[in-house]
Amino acid sequence: MKDEMATEHSIAEPDELIGLIYRGPLETTPWQEFLGRLEERMGCLSAGMVLRLSGRGRPPLLVWGHRPALATGDADEARLAHARLGHLDPLRNALTKPGDIHTLDEIMPRGTLHENEFYRRVLKPYGVEYALGMYISEPGGWECNVGLVNDESRGDFDERDKLMLARLRPHLEQALTLYSRIQRDGSELHALADTLDRLTISTIILSGTGRIVRMNGAAQRLAERGDLIVTDRKVVIPDRGENAIFQALVGQAIEAWRAGEAGRYAEGMKIRSVEDEHLGLLVRGIDSPTPYVSDASPAVILHFAGDTSERPIERLVTKIFDLTPAEAQLATLLAMGYSLAQAADRLDLKESTVRTYCKAVLGKVGVGRQADLVRLILRSVAVLG
Repeated sequence: MKDEMATEHSIAEPDELIGLIYRGPLETTPWQEFLGRLEERMGCLSAGMVLRLSGRGRPPLLVWGHRPALATGDADEARLAHARLGHLDPLRNALTKPGDIHTLDEIMPRGTLHENEFYRRVLKPYGVEYALGMYISEPGGWECNVGLVNDESRGDFDERDKLMLARLRPHLEQALTLYSRIQRDGSELHALADTLDRLTISTIILSGTGRIVRMNGAAQRLAERGDLIVTDRKVVIPDRGENAIFQALVGQAIEAWRAGEAGRYAEGMKIRSVEDEHLGLLVRGIDSPTPYVSDASPAVILHFAGDTSERPIERLVTKIFDLTPAEAQLATLLAMGYSLAQAADRLDLKESTVRTYCKAVLGKVGVGRQADLVRLILRSVAVLG
């Protein structure tokens, strides 16, 4: 029989568990600490969660607490069997509506259970005889089954155990919504970083204190070859003069961010690489989706793009603004901080020819000044996210 003290414990106010529930989305293995403490409070053999995104073909994430029910034998094989035969789990199939709470014995007689393939392949080999489950979901599509299991010696679960899960339900639903948001934001950020990597565009995100929040692979490669220096989580340009200009731009972008005007700030400059080539450096403030930010929040985004090799920015400018390759090359150089005279030298053209190109570009893009052209490019091309 189940320990009476553990049973009494299970219906106590779950205050300490609530903190662990809201900490769960930030854990490497989500909610593992909560599940471990829940095992102790409920006096059960093990506690676990099955997380899955509805409509996706990926296997669910199975998380156990401190005493995994699948800790003996081949645990990996048991997890694979659980994923493969999950559609035969009678308790899971009975939990269909958010807030459903059932014991295994409530939905299937013992004799029928012992003939069930899921019981024979997944539960019985690990001594699991009794189970209690609850189903929750959130608007983003994430679903979760919270389960408690017992062996023969601990016995079945009762109404007091179900009441405990019911008390935890609203907190688990809120935490699952937070987990969904974290997963979605992380996936979007990874997709953006991967895209910029493929375009060979180096990207660094800075916080409100100017410290690095994130670097993509292309930016790390720039640091490795010495085109920029990363020290104390800050970015430094090797050339002292260029670094002074760069730090001033970052400072201006942070000030615009603090004033709630980050979306209006976008400036460019050029720096010389270790291979004596030019890199375009774009500095832009990051609009926050909420006014409630801290110095640790993303505030500035940096893009370093070489004006040699595959010229990814020029291809984007060509497509977005319907420019000729020569016009796109000029527009890109201007966006990277070149003057008309410097652009003429770079393109090996007369300055008068470049001025003619510039007028044609202004007409096609629909702006009247070179400064407006530069800002439009900085804010429009995919390099600025």
